[in-house]
Amino acid sequence: RKKEIGKIMQAERDTRRISAELTKSLLKAYKPKSRVLPKIAGVLKANKKFLLTTHIGADADGLGSQIGLYYLLKHLKKDVRILNNEPIPEYLRELMPAKLVEFISHHSVSEEKAEKMLSDRFVLILDSSEPLRSDKVGEIFLRLKRPWSTIDHHVLPSQKEFCVDPTYAATAELVWDLYRFMKIPVPKAAALPLYAGLVADSGNFRYPKTSMRTHLAAGELIGFGIHSDSVFRAIYESHPIDRLKLSSRLYPKVQLLANKVVVLPVLRADRDDLDLGDSGTEGIVNQLLAHRGLKAAAVISETEHGELKGSLRSVGDVDVAAVAKKFGGGGHKNAAGLKVREPFADALKKVVAELEKL
Repeated sequence: RKKEIGKIMQAERDTRRISAELTKSLLKAYKPKSRVLPKIAGVLKANKKFLLTTHIGADADGLGSQIGLYYLLKHLKKDVRILNNEPIPEYLRELMPAKLVEFISHHSVSEEKAEKMLSDRFVLILDSSEPLRSDKVGEIFLRLKRPWSTIDHHVLPSQKEFCVDPTYAATAELVWDLYRFMKIPVPKAAALPLYAGLVADSGNFRYPKTSMRTHLAAGELIGFGIHSDSVFRAIYESHPIDRLKLSSRLYPKVQLLANKVVVLPVLRADRDDLDLGDSGTEGIVNQLLAHRGLKAAAVISETEHGELKGSLRSVGDVDVAAVAKKFGGGGHKNAAGLKVREPFADALKKVVAELEKL
């Protein structure tokens, strides 16, 4: 048995060695070609002090790209801080260096301190191009009239503040390419957050925008000793045990619309007496869509304030981002999110009405 285990471990070492050699060879021939990279590099060189933020409900790509860019800016000797609306979600804390991410609360940064922090900084929004999707952080820097720009990979209309290229599978991939463009080596501290962003926003390398460039980025990052299965499990398979109880309450409420779109409303009462951490219904929408014949799925949750938060997923050419944008949300064609600041019951009717038009 020991000999067998030894052979397996040696095979894994050989696989990593071959992968590293192949990635190194391919990277020698690779040259970043995105037209947005010179624009981003110009912004970074033209300013000395930065604040990085992302959309509310920060996910692996928003956080991973923030942290990746943080270390790039540190390499350039810039003064940089990360400020979000909430702390790193529990399920991502093993993948992201929590000490770098400040957030607005009485325990971290008050709104008054946030104003002082933002008073002389250039703001970069990662993985989002709508300042108000950054909630309180966005409201503060707009009120202070701070200069800002975005680094994003969603499909958006052109705007002078936007540094956007929708050919990237993830904003983390764009930040990785920025390292290549600026001829700065990716530091080990940035590798895991960037890789987590790739895994999350490419759907573990399944979504349509997953490219050879995506795999090349992943290949280099894995070379830092990243265990790909542990990253996948942290993002997709790390739910608390009470999620089983939640599922038993929710699945009888699933609604199948006439256009093969499935909707699951989640009330605050459904979460009563359950210890769900801060992941809540994370991932349930993907499970709903894993049934043959469905075109789209939506988990529509009632927030603690009685408002609406939605996660939308689809397959093929069904564009759920178009629905999300009607309510001030955004995302990709096949994966989007939204938040409606209206009473849940009223907002639910409006969102379902739009889903019925898909």
